[in-house]
Amino acid sequence: MVETSALTAIILEEEDWQALAEQIADAEAATTCVAIFETSLALVRELGVTPTEALEIAEATALSLGVQIRSVTPEMMPLAALAREKYGAGRSGLNMGDCLSYAAARSWQAELIYKGNGFPRTDVNNY
Repeated sequence: MVETSALTAIILEEEDWQALAEQIADAEAATTCVAIFETSLALVRELGVTPTEALEIAEATALSLGVQIRSVTPEMMPLAALAREKYGAGRSGLNMGDCLSYAAARSWQAELIYKGNGFPRTDVNNY
């Protein structure tokens, strides 16, 4: 499961973008439509492009990496709520997109590919 932070880092060519891209390319990776949209919002902010342009960039990048874009399902909502309950919100916790990525990874029993320090304290990769 490719999280917003990883996809954004690749598009912006942040320091470790190549390693993340290789990790994703070597996996049968998927992401959620919410993560794609959240990535596009980050690109609007960072690149100054329109939301439509940003969405096209995010989708094209996912496609080029072989990442399947899937829906968030109602069955994932209890896992998203659990993530918020267990790991908090805001700067030291998980935001809405993080909670949905957590839920998708747990639901799909998939490793979460991410960047940053929001997920290491979770149990997301221990299904």
